Amino acid sequence: MKVYNEEQEVISLLKIGEFSVLSQISIYMLRHYDEIGLLIPEQVDEFTGYRYYSERQLPIAGKIQALKSMGLSLNLMKEILTKYADNAGLKTYLELQAIEQKEKIEHMQKQLNLLETTIANLDHASDIPLYSVALKRIPAHYVISVRGIIETPDKEAELWERLAQERKRQKIQFANPAWNIAVFHDEGFQERDLDVEIQQAVIGKCHDTDVMKCKKVEEITAATLTFKGRYELLPQANEEIIRWIGDNQYKLDGNRPPHQKPERLSLPLLPMPHWEGPQF
Repeated sequence: MKVYNEEQEVISLLKIGEFSVLSQISIYMLRHYDEIGLLIPEQVDEFTGYRYYSERQLPIAGKIQALKSMGLSLNLMKEILTKYADNAGLKTYLELQAIEQKEKIEHMQKQLNLLETTIANLDHASDIPLYSVALKRIPAHYVISVRGIIETPDKEAELWERLAQERKRQKIQFANPAWNIAVFHDEGFQERDLDVEIQQAVIGKCHDTDVMKCKKVEEITAATLTFKGRYELLPQANEEIIRWIGDNQYKLDGNRPPHQKPERLSLPLLPMPHWEGPQF
């Protein structure tokens, strides 16, 4: 069929079935594209409702097929066809889409790594199941902290008692969650005389004392492991979480807070487990 357009040019019209064959788009999808305004027929018979397309719409159909093969949604296709007629604008837009797709791929790869490492370690004999490790984002928060030298790890409770006394004296309210964290400041492993700092997130203002300090802890991303057991299991927990970090292709964060010496390693600032102290 041939008709005249508004410019009095002769155009050839194709039945929907013919256009479907030439464009490699099913009749069902052509009707759907018409309904959402993505590819509107050149003409619709007002009596029969038959849809007719023109040959000049075939390049548009080709673009739709190309965009579809890129995994773009119908809404994005419509936006591209209506807003980006020139190649420069289209290139910029597609570059942004490519970046988003890469980020999705990276996220899915991390999920796949988690699945594979969990499957591989389900038979791993341990008192601490590896699948308990979870990646968490700990937001920036204000803390009160007490730092001191403790004779052995099990003496950490003494620091929490000192912190509780100072908190009660200043009537400080702890946050929810309280993010109770113990930071081991020693450079290497020590059995005795450990340099430990405990922190508890709080609400409102507080002031430093000879015993307690008030400060802000910046946001961190941490690999965390939650388990219930004896304090002696902490070394095993460390082994599990370090292995998890390596298996899932994460790296320890080398950034240090300004109040620490550069050579010091702060346990919570690395993707390491934290120990939840007692609530007073």
